[in-house]
Amino acid sequence: MISIFGRPLWYNPPKLISYTLDGGDTSHQVFDIYSFSHITHGILFFFILRSLHIQPLMGLCITIIVETLWEIIENTDYIINTYRKTYKLYEGDSVVNMIGDVIFTILGYILAYRYPVIAIIYSVLLEIVLYPYKASLLQLSVLRLLD
Repeated sequence: MISIFGRPLWYNPPKLISYTLDGGDTSHQVFDIYSFSHITHGILFFFILRSLHIQPLMGLCITIIVETLWEIIENTDYIINTYRKTYKLYEGDSVVNMIGDVIFTILGYILAYRYPVIAIIYSVLLEIVLYPYKASLLQLSVLRLLD
């Protein structure tokens, strides 16, 4: 298996999407249920950076850099073990999943730039829909890490 920075490039069998919440291929394929929370990352980045009067293109660059750094931090032993308290089978992300998460973040940023009201509605609805699955941004990025 090819690995980059200690993370596998892609798990076998390679697929575009994993439909499991906490399965053997969760976070190992390009997209999974948690990818949708990365859209919310992009939306939040847009509104935070806009409130700081940062130009949209510069904001997008900052968003890509920060999200990429988060993907690296998220795959450290400490964060993997923190998530594993709730998601028992979590082993960290594959490289293609990390790239997919950054792509979803970019899509969220663009959505907020083009359609800010729809982006806000999307974020609220997504939190409600993903909450029972323990896959909402609030649960993943805030409550799990403070747990």
